[in-house]
Amino acid sequence: MVSNAVVGEITPAAQRGALLAIGTAVSTSAGLLGALRHGQPHRDRGDPLDGFNTGFIICGVIMLVGGTLGMTLIRPERDAMRWASEMPEVAVESA
Repeated sequence: MVSNAVVGEITPAAQRGALLAIGTAVSTSAGLLGALRHGQPHRDRGDPLDGFNTGFIICGVIMLVGGTLGMTLIRPERDAMRWASEMPEVAVESA
């Protein structure tokens, strides 16, 4: 997974395990919530194909909005410098 590599690269060692666990929890819960949310258009539409199309359009829009927000707001170099300055000196020296 690319996200694990990114988290491992920019996160200080003292916080790395917690952020990897949070990322895993979010990604696994997204599978459950996505299946529940994707099933609703199938029930609401008479034709199964219309339900699939609606569900995938919703997923595509969510991915486009999330990707755009990520590209706009995430700056790995800036975040790494900020996190490094917030870490206690003991943790920075051991890393």
